[in-house]
Order: sequence, then structure tokens, then C-alpha cells
Amino acid sequence: MRLTGDYDYQVRMACTHARDFETVIDRLKSDFGVRELRSRRLLLHEVPLGPDRVLEP
Repeated sequence: MRLTGDYDYQVRMACTHARDFETVIDRLKSDFGVRELRSRRLLLHEVPLGPDRVLEP
């Protein structure tokens, strides 16, 4: 696989709290070898989630 440009991968995620977002970022770096990342936190709107749509760590 050959990847070019500023980004090799794009990950989209929805978090219920900012601390959840930070936890994912920290794990990507510590557990999966991510060396550099660029992130934007953007709240478009609240999405009601039932218990069946929430992912557990």
C-alpha cells in the first residue's frame, strides 16, 4: 500500500465527553504507534444515543 499527502488515515468518531476524545487520542499514540496526528473537535449537534449505540472500551 502506498499513501501520499498530509494524511495517511482519517478516523471519524463521536464521543460523549471531551475526556473520551482525549483518551482515544492517547491510546492511538501509546498502544498503536501513532507518531503524529491532527485533530479538530467540532460539535455539530447533539445526537441522542441509546445504550445499544454506545461502544465500551
